[in-house]
Amino acid sequence: MASQRLAAAAAPSMSTAATGTGTAASATTCTSTSPASAATTIFSLTEDDLREIFLRLPDLPSLVRAALTCRPWLRAVRSSRPFRRSFRALHPGPLMGLFLKIGDAVSPSFLPLPRSDPIVTVALSRGDFFLTSLPPSPKGWILSDCRNGYVLMWNGMQDSPSVAALNPMTWAVTVLPPVPGEMAAGGRRDVYFIGFNLLSSEESPWSFRVTCVCTDRRSVRAAVFSSETWEWAIGPWVRVGGRCSFKFMAGTLVGGSVFWPYHVEARMVRIDTATMDVSFVDLPPGVVKLLNNIGVGDTRNGELCIVYASDFVLHVWVRRPSAVDGAEIWALQTTLSLRAQLDRIAHASVPDVLFRLQILQVRSGLVHLSTTCMTHVGTLHSWYFSFSLETMELELLLDANSDGVAHLYNMAWPPSLVRDDDDEGIGQEE
Repeated sequence: MASQRLAAAAAPSMSTAATGTGTAASATTCTSTSPASAATTIFSLTEDDLREIFLRLPDLPSLVRAALTCRPWLRAVRSSRPFRRSFRALHPGPLMGLFLKIGDAVSPSFLPLPRSDPIVTVALSRGDFFLTSLPPSPKGWILSDCRNGYVLMWNGMQDSPSVAALNPMTWAVTVLPPVPGEMAAGGRRDVYFIGFNLLSSEESPWSFRVTCVCTDRRSVRAAVFSSETWEWAIGPWVRVGGRCSFKFMAGTLVGGSVFWPYHVEARMVRIDTATMDVSFVDLPPGVVKLLNNIGVGDTRNGELCIVYASDFVLHVWVRRPSAVDGAEIWALQTTLSLRAQLDRIAHASVPDVLFRLQILQVRSGLVHLSTTCMTHVGTLHSWYFSFSLETMELELLLDANSDGVAHLYNMAWPPSLVRDDDDEGIGQEE
């Protein structure tokens, strides 16, 4: 059945690869019962042929079903990092749901998106999306980041901050050692830990890094934890000037650097997580950080970008070399009003109230945002959307009684589809 579904999904490519001029029906079975059909079975395809077919599958769950059909198909996926890179570029992991705060709950709640795919449904039913495997914490756990299948949680304590990395799909929990006490040494009074971010790779799902940023209101300092060395590497204090008005949990990881916008100032700090170097990047003209009105992220091509929301109008800026001297500048990519679409989708259900638009995340060309209002009965209600910078399409994800802040959880690349260098036997024919 799996081979038949694969053939149906990529019939033109499979037909050409298998027979040149034959029909797709001749390549829909893994076995052959006659010499005449021996040359047209799926097993007659090379690994390169299989990977070309797999690239035409519609999404990651479809690839999982195909790869787990038989060992040669699994080996075709596991043996090629360029293929996996190409597939992820074409088919990002599907959004499975949102972690958000509902009511007075201490821990974040997970709301799954309505999905019909059985693989996603099974993963949701078997995963630890209630975060029950986290150890007890006096102040509960604050969700700091979601990336590549991991959920990064912080115990919220300033005197002894600790972080846990949880994979809800596998129930694996890694509690990091506390941030060393010398992290605050050398700073002035009122040293605050303001946030943690997660660095991980779908090619190395068993390892990750975590960044920590603290400030004394005049300087910033970063530390990076590595799961390989099980140690924190602490960078120097760097004086940043101004009012050093960094908001709690406002940092964003993009391309190996953490960007932290100043509050009510038109610039942001950039911390290179590999070198600990601290630099400054001006915001685009007219853009000032106020609460959640801007999102720092990247386009689908990996370019640094900023999405700025002003009165339900999105302004998209991309960081590119200047045509004059090659220096990096902000180029206005597009300006688009969402008022009419938001009025039609969300605002019409709660008329005569004020709404606010928040940017939640900008990642790989997708902008996730929310619009929130105080209802007539005195409760906060939010609608969560996905907006594509490529197609300019707005999609309603879900709505809930919440404050509009959320972390998005996408299906990660399954570890079973990545070869473990320490286990050469996995994925080989017996």
